[in-house]
Amino acid sequence: MSGGQGPPRDWTRLCAEVLGVDGIAISVASDGTELLWFSDERSARLDDLQFTLGEGPSVEAARDGSLNLESNLERAFGERWPAFVPAAVDSGVLAVFAFPLRLGAICCGGMTGHRRRPGPLGEQAVADALTIADAMAVYLLALGPRDTGPAPLAAGTGHPGGSGGGAGRTTGGGFGSGFLTGFGDLHRAEVHQAAGISSVRLDVPLPEALVRLRAHAYASDRPILDVARDIIGNRLQLPRDPAS
Repeated sequence: MSGGQGPPRDWTRLCAEVLGVDGIAISVASDGTELLWFSDERSARLDDLQFTLGEGPSVEAARDGSLNLESNLERAFGERWPAFVPAAVDSGVLAVFAFPLRLGAICCGGMTGHRRRPGPLGEQAVADALTIADAMAVYLLALGPRDTGPAPLAAGTGHPGGSGGGAGRTTGGGFGSGFLTGFGDLHRAEVHQAAGISSVRLDVPLPEALVRLRAHAYASDRPILDVARDIIGNRLQLPRDPAS
């Protein structure tokens, strides 16, 4: 899990047990989404998948402040998230429950639980999850740097493969990058490092380099962290022509 301030992994595991889910991930809205805490590796991989694709319940919860309770992903094929759903099912996740971290009109992230079996959350579990999400929103907003506060997020967080929309879509409110400095080593720190390396190598802006990195991970069907580590280790260089 990421270092820095915040609840330890035991705390997130306890939340998962209380809510009756197999795992939980908490991400913050900042130039997309950034994974802060997670209870288990499957939760982290599920968040990485949505980061790579630019779509999914966690993305919408953090971006739009929407509540997304998908009790059976096997029945959701071809509907809301055409790239995410089959990939999540293939990974063994059959139900996803995403709650916005929201305080009034400000949405600063999302909390996502998953199950390896289909089935809805009970009314009490939903109420408990909303209470936890509200508490996390208060906690995160209290940590936010007062000189930056919530800031607009970058556009173009949609599906890196081009289908499914999102290429020119703008995101909702979130924090500027300075907010993340107090959280130590972030889960996707190597992804951002690799994007920086690719930006220099390809002579393209950093956001474009990140989009190309995500697109390569999607096209090669590889975890984005593995792709990033290959770039950092000089085992991979993204092509100058993104279509190649």
